[in-house]
Amino acid sequence: MAKVSVIIPAYNAAAFIEDAVHSALNQSFAQVEVIVVDDGSKDNTAQLVDAIAGAKCLRKANGGVSSARNFGVAQSSGEYIAFLDADDIWHADKIAAQVALLDRYPDADLTYCRYEDDLERFNTEVTARRIDTTASVPHTLIASMEPSFINPYFGTSCVMVRRSAFERVGGFDRALPFAEDVDFYLKVLVERPCIPVLEFPAVFKRPVRGSLGDNSVAGYEMLFRVYDMLAAARPEVLARYPKMVARARAELQRRYASSLLSLGRRADARRAAKASLRHRFSGRALLVLILASLPVFMKRALSSLRGAR
Repeated sequence: MAKVSVIIPAYNAAAFIEDAVHSALNQSFAQVEVIVVDDGSKDNTAQLVDAIAGAKCLRKANGGVSSARNFGVAQSSGEYIAFLDADDIWHADKIAAQVALLDRYPDADLTYCRYEDDLERFNTEVTARRIDTTASVPHTLIASMEPSFINPYFGTSCVMVRRSAFERVGGFDRALPFAEDVDFYLKVLVERPCIPVLEFPAVFKRPVRGSLGDNSVAGYEMLFRVYDMLAAARPEVLARYPKMVARARAELQRRYASSLLSLGRRADARRAAKASLRHRFSGRALLVLILASLPVFMKRALSSLRGAR
């Protein structure tokens, strides 16, 4: 039986799926099963996976990434579960290092690693280095809930989770079109917040247009829903940490305001910045409010001055 199940959801992923699957199969840790869930692709994703020895391809009707991940986990057997997006790539020691961390910290249900978003640098500098997977595996231990609650943006391809934790929270919420990963992490961590973080960029994460990292307004709006759902489901837990909740809300509103401002939605940006400041004062939120309140010609003039320096 495999100790680690690798779940790769794929939809029209023919351009990158082979690289992703090979990076999962070529791990230095041997006890791995690799499961690709073809989520109703219209291209030849499934045929490409079928041709790769050692990978299993499951087919299902299109239902979204949460449905695909849950379906794959249900067909898997590993004690630990690692997720890999179909357009991302793993370092060869990624699984071994994270297994070592979860084995070392039985109170942790989840671990994640750092990532690299420059493919050339990943293929040269990162892959040339090995990760120490012994007792000195490079990591930071996050023992409290607050850091992860405020910045729960781990990157799904960077995460490994215990099957017991996945089953405890019911997997990914299929009703969420995105931010389903943040929702999943928070539900796991509200019970057991300890996280050993692998301090190594063991994943090449391909930049995705429209993601939270790409200032997606819709993504931030979905995150408000995620935090509201968690507060409704576990009010007794969050009530113990009012300052943590206020800080998280302030930071999310601040990021939302910045994203709105970048799209020219100045009135909405002002409202979001004010909401951030009501939760908790920060200089960055105040700056967004000031920029969103300036007349357009003044903002352009300031930008021109900065560009001239």
